[in-house]
Amino acid sequence: MPPSAPRRSRSGPQTNGPTDVSAAAHRTRTLPVRRTRMVRLAVWAAVATGPLALIATCAHGQSAAAPRPVAVTRAVDHAETAADPAGYAELVLSVWLRSGTGQDSVAARQLRAMAPSLQPPTWAEHAPAVERLAAVHSARQGDGAWSVTVAVEFKDSVEGSAAQGIVRYFALPVVATEAGSEPGAKQAFAVTDSPAEVAGPTVLDVPDDPYGTEVPTGSALSSTVAEFLSAYLGAEDGAERYLAPGTTLPALSSAAFTAVSLDELKAADRTDGAAGKDSATVRVRAQVTAKDADGGQWPLAYALGLKARDGRWEVVALQSGLESSGTKTSAPRASTTASSASSTQTTAELGIGAHAGVRIAGWEGTR
Repeated sequence: MPPSAPRRSRSGPQTNGPTDVSAAAHRTRTLPVRRTRMVRLAVWAAVATGPLALIATCAHGQSAAAPRPVAVTRAVDHAETAADPAGYAELVLSVWLRSGTGQDSVAARQLRAMAPSLQPPTWAEHAPAVERLAAVHSARQGDGAWSVTVAVEFKDSVEGSAAQGIVRYFALPVVATEAGSEPGAKQAFAVTDSPAEVAGPTVLDVPDDPYGTEVPTGSALSSTVAEFLSAYLGAEDGAERYLAPGTTLPALSSAAFTAVSLDELKAADRTDGAAGKDSATVRVRAQVTAKDADGGQWPLAYALGLKARDGRWEVVALQSGLESSGTKTSAPRASTTASSASSTQTTAELGIGAHAGVRIAGWEGTR
């Protein structure tokens, strides 16, 4: 018996023909086209708004990253900017002393310009003649306020002058502004009142003499010092032959002495003047009289450090003479190697000038 045909649905006719296939294909093609259009619209919108967004982002980033101006406060060092007005005080006092010859004098007009608050003096027949002025003391009295003491040396040639041949001291109150840090910045000064005559500085007692041993005359040490200073001061030639190896001593450019005599020679430590064993050291002070070509006699004093080598004394340092004042010098130290003992010892290692360390300008006192 042949199979029966399938039953048709009663809900409506089924579209299994060619018309149904074309409709499904149309729907399939329409969906990708719409999606493509939407994607293109989104891309163009992003492209169109991209520059605006970029500008907005950069502007926001710059405003956020830009640092705010910070007020910088620089500490002012008063020691560097507030210069000592000693030189200005010297100038004002010099003008003040010369302004007493008359209100119409050049000095009087200059005084009114520099220090209008100062009353000029009035001189009689003999005005005091000033030899020179020198500021001897400056003391800060507060912020920008100074008291400067100036020494005035008057000439001896003015007869009848009350200031003849003496030194007097005057204190001036000076106000100084601070100089700026910029190049070319200038200070401003003002003398606020007339000078006040004051007492001069006191003279200190001479400290104990560190050179207490008399060096015998005619000893090897005395002869070396006398010959060296005679050559050094120009009376003879060849001062370098008295120097230790490696020690340099520039010649005096103005040495014009014709004779040098050794008046006194003292040592800091007890010595008989004989050149002892190698590396022995001694510190001496020599009092000499140097005579020039015009017959003038110059009393001079030299502090020297010497070292023994090969049975003779050699000069290793030209000193100030104050190395042992009030303190003890360090004892000589042994060198680390034999070679350093002969070529690299310093004056401190020799026990010479270990405290003060003062050297005459222009001479390296080390070896």
